[in-house]
Amino acid sequence: MSISRAYDQAPALAARRGRGEPVRPRIAIVVGMKSEARIAASSADLTIIGGGSAAQVENGLARAHHRARADGKPLHGVLSFGIAGALAPHLRPGDVLLPHAVHAGGKAYACHAGWTGQLSRHLPHAHSGALLGVDQPILTPEHKRRLHGAHGALAVDMESHGAARFAAMNGLPFAALRAIADPQGRAIPPAAMAGFKPDGTADVWAVLAALALSPGQLGGLIRTAFDARAGMAALLGSRRALGSFFGFDDLV
Repeated sequence: MSISRAYDQAPALAARRGRGEPVRPRIAIVVGMKSEARIAASSADLTIIGGGSAAQVENGLARAHHRARADGKPLHGVLSFGIAGALAPHLRPGDVLLPHAVHAGGKAYACHAGWTGQLSRHLPHAHSGALLGVDQPILTPEHKRRLHGAHGALAVDMESHGAARFAAMNGLPFAALRAIADPQGRAIPPAAMAGFKPDGTADVWAVLAALALSPGQLGGLIRTAFDARAGMAALLGSRRALGSFFGFDDLV
């Protein structure tokens, strides 16, 4: 089964719907931070917190996939859900991106067209384009512009490529929904990244320590916080529009 083909597991779920049984697809949700996981409001065993690591995403998905098969309730799809940084100059904090593909390591991982279409139906103002997956934070406007020029991607994050790669290797439909936090022209101060822990939680003391060493970052940190707030608000609004199963149940 390939994620570029039609949803191959639909007949079984459609038959259940035809018998009047509830259709409850099992969707693994990949996020970067615990704050995103709270917005996703998915079951804990199906929520993978990547913490900015594609390898951590893939390991977490492998465990969830194994548990699901052992329980006789296999996964039906994988969704990357969270904030992203803009590479394209026209994107602003709070804009929503529904990518058609994730680019990483010289490869393009296609998002499931049917599922992405259903997401778009719920979120008609979302942007469409490629998403770039990276393994290190992109902090400066110059770096963002270079990546946009080199890859043509609209935005960048650090978890989606791990999710897309795992879905492709395991024949699972994949989609992504990312809300823009930082615009292309905004630099992210290093102090902001100091507070980002691998388990997806914030380390306030690390941020304060970084500010103590470089107080000039305070203005940039405040702007970054306001940008991130707009991105998280858009993420919350998108979640409320999608229903319990992130539009996946509309495929059957």
